[in-house]
Amino acid sequence: MELGLPNLPYEIGFDILSRLPVKSLCRFKSVSKTWLAQITDPRFVKSHLNESIKFNSNHKLIIAPEWGHSSESLYSIDYLAPDHPVAELEMPCKSGVEICCSLSGVVVLDIDDESGVKICGSLNGVILLDIDDELCLWNPSVRIYQKFSQPKRPDARSDIIYGLGYDSVSDDFKVVAAFFPVSEDTSVVHVFSSKLRSWKRIGVFPYCIYLYGPGCVLNGAPHWFVSGITDMYLHIVCFDVTEEKFKEVPKPIDEIEDDRFILGVLGGWLCVVHHSWGSHSDVWVMKEYGVKESWTKLFVVPNVAGGEFYFQHLELLCFMKGGEVIMKWDLEKLVIYNPKQNTYKRIGIPYDCKQFDVTLYVESLVSPHGINDTRRYS
Repeated sequence: MELGLPNLPYEIGFDILSRLPVKSLCRFKSVSKTWLAQITDPRFVKSHLNESIKFNSNHKLIIAPEWGHSSESLYSIDYLAPDHPVAELEMPCKSGVEICCSLSGVVVLDIDDESGVKICGSLNGVILLDIDDELCLWNPSVRIYQKFSQPKRPDARSDIIYGLGYDSVSDDFKVVAAFFPVSEDTSVVHVFSSKLRSWKRIGVFPYCIYLYGPGCVLNGAPHWFVSGITDMYLHIVCFDVTEEKFKEVPKPIDEIEDDRFILGVLGGWLCVVHHSWGSHSDVWVMKEYGVKESWTKLFVVPNVAGGEFYFQHLELLCFMKGGEVIMKWDLEKLVIYNPKQNTYKRIGIPYDCKQFDVTLYVESLVSPHGINDTRRYS
């Protein structure tokens, strides 16, 4: 197939285009039928995503007012740019937003009639939204979305949590929904396939109903800190979206008994932050996934007694050039921390985000129906 770039071999043109921002590629689709075919080719979509992940390009932060606030906006922050510019995103639906988990750019949003929009995860450029009992997988970069209904609640009073995953074997985004009944310790679990556009019940969530922190997504699988049923300790649990089974992941510390632990992803590693109130926080990363011995204490974040940089809770989001780390402090600060120099600086956030949720997001061409899907939706 001819690329359409004069005097350039196909491979070179392919490589050049795969390094461009999504916004430019969307404009280039209208240049010619050849360019349209090239940019929407599943091989190119996957290559562009892999380039963005490998070179940490096209990455943004998505930030939104936390549940209960009046804003109906969702924002992206270009944290790699010197002045961290903020842009408002045009959502397919509006309400207040809460982010639950994130991976490589697909974001899950959860929206109901009481809490508005809730962001439940981010993976490969797709976001999951729950809007008044209607869910939506949405890629804001290419403005493609897929709407579908929630599974039926077993009890009107039951709480629900969502997780987002991607099955690379079947090229299928999957949404995990766990309902926590009021009177039972375990929950009913349903899985939605974006490819089949349908839910199925797969059993129960074999842990206590309380989850510690919003969870995260790594290797295409949602992860959470949960309470055990037969013991008092916390466990790290992931949902294997290919096998559709829950599995435990080794912890850095065996006997974790309280909620001072936050789970996340940092630099492609599973990350655990252990808070010692009023003193410091230890940052652990699992350098070889699934191997307990690979847990490494990466650095310690000291707490500043009083003043602007005193925290009771922090979440790690991503590395910057030079080893700096972007963190969310409590509910209202976005901070760049330098572990080597032990220095902090604030990142400005939108005025209507006095309290907010935030997740890492990668701009991509990926359809909510899968990388290999070439259909276009309005």
